[in-house]
Amino acid sequence: MDRFLHAMSVFVHVARLGSFTSAAEALGVATGSVSTVVRQLESYLDVALLHRSTRAMRVTAEGAHYYEHCVRVLAEIDDMTLALRSTRHIAQGRLCVDIDQEVACVLLPEISKFSAAYPDVELKIAVGGEPDGLISNGVDCAIVVGNLSDSSFKCRHVGVVRTLTVASPAYLARRAIPNSPEALGDHDVVHYSPRRFGNPRPLRFAGDRSDVTVKASERLCLNDAVAVLQCVLGGAGLAQISEPIALPHLRSGRLEEVLVHHRPMASPISCVYANQRHVSMALHAFMDWTAASLKSHTHRRNTASPEFSLNKPQRPTCHITSADQPASLSSFAAATEIAA
Repeated sequence: MDRFLHAMSVFVHVARLGSFTSAAEALGVATGSVSTVVRQLESYLDVALLHRSTRAMRVTAEGAHYYEHCVRVLAEIDDMTLALRSTRHIAQGRLCVDIDQEVACVLLPEISKFSAAYPDVELKIAVGGEPDGLISNGVDCAIVVGNLSDSSFKCRHVGVVRTLTVASPAYLARRAIPNSPEALGDHDVVHYSPRRFGNPRPLRFAGDRSDVTVKASERLCLNDAVAVLQCVLGGAGLAQISEPIALPHLRSGRLEEVLVHHRPMASPISCVYANQRHVSMALHAFMDWTAASLKSHTHRRNTASPEFSLNKPQRPTCHITSADQPASLSSFAAATEIAA
């Protein structure tokens, strides 16, 4: 195809300039090369495009018609090339994003600000946050909470989220308030699974050097974080819920936090996207906006609610990569960041 387009371009130069020599000078090639290309094109099309004589050269009727076609096709290709290159510098086009439920309650109320800042980006959003279907579902980016398994995807660290162990006052009035993670064996626990009918997310608590997991009864497990919240508000048991989901209900008194001094390390929040050579400006813009929105939320939370700040020294939590440098998920390792 490239050779055919090149031949069309050579013919256009010859027809426009009226000679092989002038066309060769304009293209910076040998005159014989131009003549050969045009002859091969005529052979391919099985039609004479030029009348040649020792004194002059002119375009045939078929050549004149083909010249108009070539000019139109080459111009369209040039226009499309310029348009595609310009998208690398302007945030525009459709962007499909999958957002984890545990941070959707932070990002979605602010999404109008992204739309106002980038009016040429058409957003399609699913709430779930599963990176596995990134390619098959046509998703450009997934906002995911927690450590990720190694894969061929790239990711960008955009923040952290704390997990709190909570229950309703009514439930705690019926049952003893647990004073250690081990005491959860005597309690009803509402578990959360990120996948439909998948394994529940382990209950994590602060240990001496790192988090430890605690086994508890799995009588009730849901794959919807908001549904877990509703069950806990209804007195079904204790649960570990992300701070953005739990905080409004802690402030209103509908929830109480337990095991405060055993809070687990904050979990990383990552933008996961396909490992490709060129990342669109729309995706760059969305990742920048996500990081800024999460940072702003953390600042507002700490400013408005100092009573919910950590009352013990904070431990470092691992993260994937800096907020500015994408990296392979296999590089998930030991950089540190103090959980906000």
